[in-house]
Amino acid sequence: MILAAGAVARQPHLRNFVRLALSTGCRKNELLALEWHRVDFERSLFRLECEHTKNGKRRLVPLNSGALLALRDQRDWVARHCAGSEWVFASSSGRRVGNLQKGFVAACARAGIENFRIHDLRHTFASWLVMEGVSLYVVKDLLGHSSITVAERYAHLSPDHGREAVQKLLPL
Repeated sequence: MILAAGAVARQPHLRNFVRLALSTGCRKNELLALEWHRVDFERSLFRLECEHTKNGKRRLVPLNSGALLALRDQRDWVARHCAGSEWVFASSSGRRVGNLQKGFVAACARAGIENFRIHDLRHTFASWLVMEGVSLYVVKDLLGHSSITVAERYAHLSPDHGREAVQKLLPL
């Protein structure tokens, strides 16, 4: 629903931002600071440098097909409206987009979504991974957390995993 609302947003980059956030779990500022030379379409990843991450560590972010599609759409928009801009999320003047809050709130309202923040896209990404059975250690690494403690808040989303784990034991 939010993607459909974002499609008609006055800020054309909002839809691609939401798609990329839901596909990577990156923080808002990590995505807004992303530069084109850090995106590797061939290897399906981008690099977040230490000055743009919360924990100050460089991170390689793998890209799924949805993320690649969002980046290609964004690249096409930038080429048409502000060719040569170094920023993935650039305004029509070519400068880095600084804030998406107003457009995001409006898109959520159009979609009938209440009490949803941009950071909740990151939580949604992590929740989806855990519900698909992805290890909390992998989720921790993808989110760029330095310890497993923060990722553990998603553990309750996989109640069947304990059942599946004990089924792997040989019968006594």
